[in-house]
Amino acid sequence: MTADNKNIVTYNTNVFSTLDIEQFPARPSQQLSQQEYRWRQVLVQNVKHYWIEGVLERSLHNQALIELGLEKRNQAVASPISGVKEFAQEAGRPFPEGTQATDIFDKLGAGRTLLILGEPGAGKTTTLLKLAKTLLTRIRDDFSQPIPVILNLSSWAKKRQPIAKWLVQDLYETFQVSKALGTTWSKEKQLTLCLDGLDEVAVQYRNACLQALNHFLQTHGRTEVIVCSRIRDYEKLSERLRVRCAIYVQPLTAQQIDRYLEQAGEQLVALHAVFSRNPEIRKFAASPLILSVMSLAYQGYSIGTFPDMSNTKAFRQSLFNTYINRMFQRRGTTHHYEDDQQTKYWLSWMSERMIQASQTVFFIENIQPSWLQTQVQKLRNQLESSLIVGLVVGLTVGLTVGLMDELFIGIIYGLSAGLSASLVDLTVVGITPVETLKWSWTAAITSLRIGLRSGLIIGLFCGLGSGLFFGLMTGVVLSLIGTLGCMLPLIVICGLRGPEMGNKTMPNQGVWKSAHNAGIFTLIFGLVGGLTGWLLDIWLDNLLGSLNHSVTGTLMGGLAGGMMGGASACLRHFSLRFRLYQMGHIPWNYARFLDYAAERLFLQKVGGGYIFIHRMLLEHFAQMTLEQKRPQ
Repeated sequence: MTADNKNIVTYNTNVFSTLDIEQFPARPSQQLSQQEYRWRQVLVQNVKHYWIEGVLERSLHNQALIELGLEKRNQAVASPISGVKEFAQEAGRPFPEGTQATDIFDKLGAGRTLLILGEPGAGKTTTLLKLAKTLLTRIRDDFSQPIPVILNLSSWAKKRQPIAKWLVQDLYETFQVSKALGTTWSKEKQLTLCLDGLDEVAVQYRNACLQALNHFLQTHGRTEVIVCSRIRDYEKLSERLRVRCAIYVQPLTAQQIDRYLEQAGEQLVALHAVFSRNPEIRKFAASPLILSVMSLAYQGYSIGTFPDMSNTKAFRQSLFNTYINRMFQRRGTTHHYEDDQQTKYWLSWMSERMIQASQTVFFIENIQPSWLQTQVQKLRNQLESSLIVGLVVGLTVGLTVGLMDELFIGIIYGLSAGLSASLVDLTVVGITPVETLKWSWTAAITSLRIGLRSGLIIGLFCGLGSGLFFGLMTGVVLSLIGTLGCMLPLIVICGLRGPEMGNKTMPNQGVWKSAHNAGIFTLIFGLVGGLTGWLLDIWLDNLLGSLNHSVTGTLMGGLAGGMMGGASACLRHFSLRFRLYQMGHIPWNYARFLDYAAERLFLQKVGGGYIFIHRMLLEHFAQMTLEQKRPQ
């Protein structure tokens, strides 16, 4: 395709610089309450911070400032008349020069839906983010407009729920939007869904995901939706997406590539010469991402130092390996690791686990025991974490009771409490940080079964231990107290949820929030435990000893509240982290390492998480052979 019939779409890279939360109108629109206005502010700020500033404005493509071409591809979407010969849809047709993706989206009318297709690295996500960026600027004029939110469809494969339910869950995980608020906004069509990565959904679930999307589009006809996918993966699907329009992000022309290299000057003269001699490599560079990677990898190269160009696939592998090695030499970074091979191994292991877990954004607190590779490793980790929880609980209870009563009694209570805690911890699947502090009756009722099960286990051990030394009646009473003392706090803790929306801006924030909440729960349930101990003394007509039992109740209540309020999740998380560190899969200071990888342009920081600079680099790290990855 020549430059004459190629549509070039130019984007203003500074248009978003004027978007600042503090510049929004001082008073909300009359249609919005003050509270909802504030929630919308927070969501806009999160989208801006995570995806526009964190990804778009730092992307390799945006730094290269390469213009993108678009063409119409409506034959790629499902249409009621697509099978009628008289109304056969035309093949790809470039849009008029100067047309922007936002212009195309605007002309679609109410309930706008759009599909963005392209080759790997062609700029699909960049096009999506720039469209979202333009939509965000308009909210300053009318804050009641739908808010664009960027989500990745790869996470849909984890549970394969209806899109409406997945949307609420992903809003909660990505932007910390409460599930109640996310449900309301979804039902009221208050969001423009920018869904990236249909091709990143696991292959075996990709058709099901498209069917779920079509069902959502049919039942939520007024919701604005934009979907991105690699064109080859999309064309392999058994159905077509039922959207209004499809556009294709065109490859770069030879003229665009030459112009870019000429502007780069002497540093890329050799690369320019290679393109002139090898049309296949020039064609490979028609992807803006690949051209940007080439310009960084081969900057300052001479013509004699280039790798073998005879095989495009081998050249691609060599290109990314060269890019990685050149980024290790990048200056001006604040973090340093001596062993580059070790860094490659850590990144490749992380990329493999992200693909396995259908994750696009990596959060340290989301590391799960399922990331261990064998059942033996998983079982060992579960036993270790349960043992640690049991030791912490048993030692605390044993020392407390032993100091307040007798050492032997303290040992018995410590063993009972520690074993109970270990058994309860063994029933917990996965690691869920406790980040929230707001009451929800629905969540509390849902947790009733878990609370009853855990309460019965602890109550049984309390009753048996007490019955052996103080008689049957005391054992029964203490069994009931132990059951209720475990069940009620657990229900209360599970019923607590956080604010409607929050910010996740630092690595491992979920675990640190859990530790903070554990301290709050320790205080609350410590007071409740102290009061329970004092009431127990009244029942036993032992007021003179009420101080000892009140102190014991305070410490044990605080311990129970703290463990269920986040401390146990923290212990399980750090137990897993230590196990992975011992196995050599991760560094000791993970946050420091991820910041280092971001400075080396392997990753980009998105709020409190990290993404690879492009899916192609993630796939390259994941496909490295064991000999390449594991340090010697």
